[in-house]
Formats: sequence, structure tokens, C-alpha cells
Amino acid sequence: MITMKVKAVKTSIKNLETPILVIGLTEPATKDPFLTTIEPELQEKVKKLIALGDFKGEQEEYALTYTDELLKVKRIMLIGLGKEKELTLEDIRSIVGAKSRVIRDRGLKKVALLLESFCRGNFATEKVAKTLTEAMILGTYQNTAYKTKNLEKFKQIEELSIISETHLVASFSKGIKEGEIIAAAVNFCRDLAWSPANYITPTYLAKEAERIAKQYDSITTTVFDRAKCQEIGLHSFLAVAQGTEEPPKFIIMDYGSKLKDVDTIALIGKGITFDTGGISLKPSLNMLNMKADMTGGAVVLAIMEALAQLKPKVHVVGLVPATDNMPSGKAYHPGDIIKSYSGQTIEVISTDAEGRMIINDALTYAARNYDPKAMFDFATLTGSMMVALGNHAIGYFANDDQLAKKVEEASKLSGERVWRFPLWEVYDKQLKSDVADFKHTGGRPGGAITAARFLSKFVEDKPWVHMDIAGYASQENDDGYNPKGSKGPAVRLMLELLTNWNE
Repeated sequence: MITMKVKAVKTSIKNLETPILVIGLTEPATKDPFLTTIEPELQEKVKKLIALGDFKGEQEEYALTYTDELLKVKRIMLIGLGKEKELTLEDIRSIVGAKSRVIRDRGLKKVALLLESFCRGNFATEKVAKTLTEAMILGTYQNTAYKTKNLEKFKQIEELSIISETHLVASFSKGIKEGEIIAAAVNFCRDLAWSPANYITPTYLAKEAERIAKQYDSITTTVFDRAKCQEIGLHSFLAVAQGTEEPPKFIIMDYGSKLKDVDTIALIGKGITFDTGGISLKPSLNMLNMKADMTGGAVVLAIMEALAQLKPKVHVVGLVPATDNMPSGKAYHPGDIIKSYSGQTIEVISTDAEGRMIINDALTYAARNYDPKAMFDFATLTGSMMVALGNHAIGYFANDDQLAKKVEEASKLSGERVWRFPLWEVYDKQLKSDVADFKHTGGRPGGAITAARFLSKFVEDKPWVHMDIAGYASQENDDGYNPKGSKGPAVRLMLELLTNWNE
């Protein structure tokens, strides 16, 4: 796969040589003051296009015109930004991300974006450059790893230039670099989450974690096999894994362990590499999508690799309990009583509620062995969350208001929407068991909430956030900077939070 090369360039439009230059204009385009700052020859041509009514500057709108050799630039694409007072960086990311595919599908291998035309209001130059970089890399993502025929149909932009006529390269090149790292992390998550389960096994995830550790000195990786997990007492995790022939892996990645006087943060990702439901077998319709039930684990791996490059002053431990959930003569059953790593006992109601069975052990393991300042878990956990929020936001639960505020602020800055759900004790009534400490499901009513209440019993009173990314994790059609498939959910959100942890 060709990686898009991104450059920061200071030059005038008159001297720029590129197949296409992208300019953002606000609504109404006839009154956008930025229009008067571009080259006179080009300005006249664009004004004529606007006068014809072909372009008004509305969001999602675009128009393409040719320079007729008036400039070295071959084509000009005008992108509508909408009303300037309402414009956000997330809007820019979405608008440019959507148009990136229009450019790509024309077969253009090089593209230039005029930075000043997107620097509206109080947007910092560096942040705009970062946003544009993310938009182009994320928007043009496509996974062709498993195709062997007609590969020439999959066009790619090979070079992106973010150009400025007035700003020094030093003022926005850092933003470009950060945008490249973050977008690559999201695409890595997408690659893992949307690839088939016969390739993305627990062993594969473990090898990727080890590859990252070899590539970056700031990361160490430890992998526990089935025997080691048994020795340690990760019984709830192993209960799910006992039905599969695929070797389970309990993956631990550690970033920044040598940093002094910094907070420790634990990230836990659900790594069910394929979920049949086990003995509580799922219907066959749409079961193929259960290849993505390890998206939470992919989120953690992607974040850890990005942290090694962004180098924030924080100690982060990433845990991915990885296994298939399969029906077999060895599989655990509904009605089983399982002892967890915490020592608490669990009555299994449905073997299809396996995500919380592997996450609970990882939460307690992180709490007891790393004494983190905060813990976050990510899981495609419940259909209830999908019903509640669709694919438009991440539903989250928090046992600490200050930690929730960090999540909300990171959401505003990253553009990844979140919505906080209650974590009320009253829901524990649905988890009462006659034969164990508690059931692991509470029935259909409030299913996402009872799942969160269950997990809350394993965090050892640590500040904790549970993110149920079901629904938000993927989409069925291209939309903004997210092509059809995995969104690489929560990666940008968490990188925003972790890189600004001490602020």
C-alpha cells in the first residue's frame, strides 16, 4: 500500500505547480473576503464561476475549474465551508475528507491545499494543518490487502502539499507531522478491525504488539499464553477461551515506564477476534461482522504505537485480552459459575456476553499490578448501545466526574462525539444471583448500563471510564473522512486526551 507523503510548503500560488489546488470558501462565496487575496487572474475566473450560481460556499458543495494555463496550477477545486461563524475544525475535517475521495477517484496523484483558506476565525495555523492532514489521509483510506485482481482501479493520492503564502513552514509543519501520526494510527486500527478473523487471530495481534516494541524503544510488550494465564489466575478470560482451538493471548504493552513523576494510565481493549456467541450461538445473519469484535483491542494497539511517536509525558499501559469465542465440546456453558482474577464469582447467563468476561480480568489485573491514576476500556460490548446512539457517538460511563470532564474536553477537540450514560447502583438489582456473587448480564432492559455496572465491580475503586463503541465503531457508507467500514473509533479521542493529560 502506498503511503501518502505530506509536505509543508511556503510559496505563492503564482509559483505553485500542481495538478489541483484546493481552496475553501465560506458562505456566501460572493462575500468571502479571502477571495480578494488570491492571484488576480485566478480571482477573476473564480468570481465568474460563482456569478453563474455554480458555487455558493455551502457546506459539502464543491466546484472544479481549470486555469487554462494562466497559472502552473492545472485545476482549482473550490470547497464550501458553510457559514464562517458556525465552522468548526471537525467540519473542515469532514468536508475535506469527503472531497479527498473525489480528487483521488479522478486519478490525481498530487494535490495541494491552500492553508490560509481554511484558517478561519480563531483556528490556530498548526491545528488547521493537522486537521487537513488527517482529513486527506483518513478520507482516502482503502483496504486492498486481500485483493489480487483489478488493483489498478484503486487509485491513490501519493503526495499532499499543504501550502501557505504567508505562514512560515515552521509554524505549521509540526501540525502536519502530528496529523500524519494520528491518521496512520486510525488507519492501523481500521486495518485490524475490518480484516478477516482467519488472518487477525490472537497470535497475530500479539505479533503486532511485539513488532511495535521492536520498532520503538519506549514500548515494551509482554504476552501471556494460556498456561501463563492459568498460572496467574485469569480464569474469567480463560473461560471464554476454553472453547477455541486458537491460542488465546493476554497482551500487555507498556509505554513510558522510564519516565519519572508522571501519572500511569491503563487502557484495556476487548480482543474477541471472532465472536460466534459460543454455546449461546448467534444467528448466522450478519455473523460475518463479528470479525470486528476485537475493535477495542485494535484501538489500544493503535494508540500505543502513536504514543511512541508523539512522546507525551505520561506512563500508559495497554492490555488486550485476545481470544475467539467459539462453540465446542470444551466451551463454557450458560449457568456456569466462573471465578474471576479479582476472586469474585460470576454466574454465566449467556456465553454471548463474553466481552465483559475477558475485560473484567484485565481491569483488575491493571488495577492491582500498575496502580493507575485512571483506567479506560474500549469494547464493542452491547447491541443496546447501538440502539441508543446508532453510529453517531460513543456511549461512555465514568465513576469519576473529573475523568469524565477530560473525556468531554477531548471529544470537543478531536471531533469524536461522546455521550455519558448513568452508572447508578439501582441497576445492580438486575445482576443479583442466587448461586454466585452476581450474574454477568441483567437482561434486555438497560443492557448497556447493566454491562457497565458489572464491569465497575472489577476496577478496585480506580477512576475509570468504560467506552461502549458498538454502533460507532463502523458504518455502512462513506461519510466525511470515514469511508465504509471501520472508523478506527476512539483513537483520535484518546490521543487528544493522553497527549494533553497534564493540561
